[in-house]
Amino acid sequence: MADEDSELAQKSHWERWTGETGPFYRACAVWPFDSVSESSADRTATEQPAVQFTTGITRLLLRHLPTYLGITIVLYFGIRFSRAVITGEISVGFPRITLQTGAVLIGGVVLGFVWAYLVYRLFASVIRGSGIHRSVAFFATALPLIAGTAYAVYHAVTTPGGDSGPAITVQAGYFLFILITGHLVYDGLALKTEHLFVRLKDSSIVSQPAYDEFYTELTTTLGDTLTVGSISIPRSVAFALAVALGPLLLPVIVSPWAGWGEIGYLVYAILTLFVIAMLYDVFLLVYKFTDLLQRDILTYQPFHPDDHGGFRDFGRFATRINVILAIAGGYVAYRFYAEGLLNLPDGEIEPTLLGVTWVVLYILPIAAYAALAIFWLYHSFWRLHQKMEQGRQRRIEELQRHSEGDDHQTRRDFSDLEVSAPAWESLRDAPTWPIKRQGLFGIVVMDAVPVVVTFI
Repeated sequence: MADEDSELAQKSHWERWTGETGPFYRACAVWPFDSVSESSADRTATEQPAVQFTTGITRLLLRHLPTYLGITIVLYFGIRFSRAVITGEISVGFPRITLQTGAVLIGGVVLGFVWAYLVYRLFASVIRGSGIHRSVAFFATALPLIAGTAYAVYHAVTTPGGDSGPAITVQAGYFLFILITGHLVYDGLALKTEHLFVRLKDSSIVSQPAYDEFYTELTTTLGDTLTVGSISIPRSVAFALAVALGPLLLPVIVSPWAGWGEIGYLVYAILTLFVIAMLYDVFLLVYKFTDLLQRDILTYQPFHPDDHGGFRDFGRFATRINVILAIAGGYVAYRFYAEGLLNLPDGEIEPTLLGVTWVVLYILPIAAYAALAIFWLYHSFWRLHQKMEQGRQRRIEELQRHSEGDDHQTRRDFSDLEVSAPAWESLRDAPTWPIKRQGLFGIVVMDAVPVVVTFI
């Protein structure tokens, strides 16, 4: 029984509640190979937790991010390249269309669709449970976006500022950022974090009923909906519409109608609204996590089997948020090079409206990223470290007082960890960080890279 309890305590709750396994890029579903709704991969998996990171249309789009993003990319770049060919920016040699070539083209398209359908029917049942199709969908989308991002940087570096605009593939970096962070968010903040908060109720590192009260507040805060009459929408969607709908539609309203170009921009704007809605949900989750650390709920256990005082899963959650933040920093640094340098007003910054606008668009995001990185390092890893140190010190003092409780000698100051006493001597080396220190050093370096790269 003791071995079973130890194994249960050592088991990580940082796992997907659906029971699925595999790397983060296999988290999101790929339609039509996966079901539209979330379901457990096996009968032993947990039922859908009461606390949901996000709900409604935002969760549906997040779960089916490969399909949604793929459609968006095809529409956006298809329109961009078509306009570039029409305007002569890109020259493409098309064969002369005749009755014979038209018939061959139509026949080829029909045969292509039939072939694709047959391949789907043959392999759907085989690969449905393996997750291979999710890996293929992720890398088939990521590799072209990486190539487009690299070309945009090359174009910016080899083109003198002001001589031309950003490359036609400049938005590939934006789509690549959404592809990677979307999978990280759904895998970590949705499936794994929801499972973690549910399982904490039955763990030994939280105090009852304080955690029950916190969990109840969590279920009513995350994924909350806003009802207007008979319409109910996620609060994150309402936030995105209220904050960004006007600015995103302003170019469409004030500019002359440009046909397909406007449709391409609307597709891009809808994706941006989705990103803002996700940011709202991420902010709420981070706020509730910091609230958990402020309350007297978590109990440090120096000899916990996870080798991190029972705080290992919190360290993994903090690491996932930090990775998402670092990728966002990489994107704003990329945007500075791929767009900012080419849009620099007359090659220098002056205190004019154009100069201030350039600073707001390309320098302020870097400063905001640096501030957020420092904020998160303090309110996650450092705060967890402080809580673990306090828990260790409290346990040492308890053992010291217990060992001196039978005699009536004057009590010593129990803040000295070098006191020789076998009862608490082993606690001196108890862990006080939620992750390994080498990993923490790597996180600090990773956070600093976007800032350093920008200002080289």
